[in-house]
Amino acid sequence: MGTVTGPAPPKVRAERVAIAAAGALALGKLAAGLATNSIGLLSAAADSLFDVAISSLNLLSIRIADSPADEGHPFGHGKAENLAGLLQTVVIVLVGGGLLVEAVRRLLRGTRPEHAEWGIAVMAVATVVSWLIARHLRRVGRETDSVVLLADSLHYQTDVWTNGGVLLGLALLWATGSGVFDALIGIGVAGVILGSAYRLLVRSINDLMDAALPEVEQRAIAEVIHRHRFVVDHRNLRTRRSGSQRQVDFTIVACRHLPLGEAHDLVDHVEQEIAATIPGAHVVVHAEPTADCADSSRCVHQARDADLLAHRPEA
Repeated sequence: MGTVTGPAPPKVRAERVAIAAAGALALGKLAAGLATNSIGLLSAAADSLFDVAISSLNLLSIRIADSPADEGHPFGHGKAENLAGLLQTVVIVLVGGGLLVEAVRRLLRGTRPEHAEWGIAVMAVATVVSWLIARHLRRVGRETDSVVLLADSLHYQTDVWTNGGVLLGLALLWATGSGVFDALIGIGVAGVILGSAYRLLVRSINDLMDAALPEVEQRAIAEVIHRHRFVVDHRNLRTRRSGSQRQVDFTIVACRHLPLGEAHDLVDHVEQEIAATIPGAHVVVHAEPTADCADSSRCVHQARDADLLAHRPEA
């Protein structure tokens, strides 16, 4: 009997939808661009072909990142998502820079496309479809905490600006007969694209350089640690991101009278609560004994209630 496979993960399904939609948009823009002899439409078609290539690469990176850890990669393959996000930033910069150069060239030469009404119809549909793709990828990316899907969402969001800019330029061309609007709007759209690429570049590099998790998440970790009665302190907190995964390790200081088995149970409980609080967290905790038990409420021998897994009473 053949192996029965379950449904594809949400990240994979979202990326497949993006690839199919981008392919259809590329064909539509290419046909309209050839029919109208519009450089703007042909450039938009090339941009959609880039989308297909990048989304295909992202699909591959998601499959790699979601594969389990192995002997050669004990921390997993999450960095594949960060590498794909970095590559995507490069592509966005190239597209934005190319759009800026082309817009300036069109402004200087006074180039104007023909049959603007055809281009308006195609770009109106393309703008709406790109917005829907970006919205879908952003929603799934946030639900799964996927860097690569959020990066792809940003990529398609730049398509919304690009398509919208071309659409507005064509509409003004149709209304006024002047092609200068197409070029000016193209310059503005290019600036938006390059600014978005910079923000994505900063995030991708930070993750690849093992930057610490945001302060709000570190505070949430500390709150979980100190919620436990017999944890006196914590030290050496280290955090980093790897794709949609988070790596957390630290040392807790607990009552020195804890038997080894009970100390292990306490550490496991802390790890599980942090993993439940921080999505995608892989937590490793080391336990150290206190020098003494000055606080009787946290000493196993002196406390009235020695439930190790109990939380501290609310103040």
